[in-house]
Amino acid sequence: MTGVPNVARAATAFAAALLSAVPAAALGRAESYVPPADELAEASIIIDAMFPPDKREQILLDLAGAVASQAAAGVMTGQLFEEPGIKAIVDAYLADLPTNFRPLFAKHMPRIFEATAVAYTREFTLEELRDISAFARTPSGQRYFISLQKFQSDPVVAAANQAMFADLAPIQQAASARLRQQVEDYLIANPQVLERLQKSGS
Repeated sequence: MTGVPNVARAATAFAAALLSAVPAAALGRAESYVPPADELAEASIIIDAMFPPDKREQILLDLAGAVASQAAAGVMTGQLFEEPGIKAIVDAYLADLPTNFRPLFAKHMPRIFEATAVAYTREFTLEELRDISAFARTPSGQRYFISLQKFQSDPVVAAANQAMFADLAPIQQAASARLRQQVEDYLIANPQVLERLQKSGS
């Protein structure tokens, strides 16, 4: 029976690694869809209206910072986070987020924006894209699209998000624990699967 604890330990470690790798594996799937050039051109106009190329990095950094701050305010509550030293650490961490995220955004956002434009061509017809891009060219449309991201920083929206994050934390923790346990149990019950996955380097 000495093999059972070893399998359990291996299953636990492998389940954690497997679950952390799922998003990266999903993003790695390539597709062969080629969008029509005229649809892609209209979609790109819409993307540029929402995130002007000369401002998009800062828009995204501001958005990420706002959401992170709201999440922290909703989750990091209680006596521990009222301690001045710990609060200073958290505040410094949040203040450093734009600097830490900037290289990541610079690397990945061009591809994400291109992919989003492609997704628009799948969701909307050429006529619909032309209607939306025509609105995006108007002063009202330009102001509407450029303002969309700002709403996350509105005090009322921020308060609503903080309340949601406060309720989300225990749900997410419990769900993650259940999922990890289910994967561990499956791997323990099927050691041949665990062995195959380990050999394949998955």
